[in-house]
Amino acid sequence: MARVAIYRQGEIRLPSNPSAFKTSLAGKSVIIKISLFSRAFSGTILAVDETGFCFVSEAMIAALRETTGTAMAAMDAPSVYLTFASLEWLVSNQPKAAAASA
Repeated sequence: MARVAIYRQGEIRLPSNPSAFKTSLAGKSVIIKISLFSRAFSGTILAVDETGFCFVSEAMIAALRETTGTAMAAMDAPSVYLTFASLEWLVSNQPKAAAASA
């Protein structure tokens, strides 16, 4: 499973409770890079479980439509589920007070 690190003022630390950190991502706007694509995508994490998350990103859906050709043609509003193992990196915005206590 991919490990998520917190970077703060020149230091990298792993969250003390990875499950709580994963759960805290639900509802957040993020930028992610996954191994399937050579570029990053911005979007929103809708829900999280132990192995992955539901991600809403119009740009990623457009890239998937381009990659899959006609396979997604009949899907009006596809849902994207990504595993944490496919995640290369993730950027989220935290309020300054929360970042200082992390």
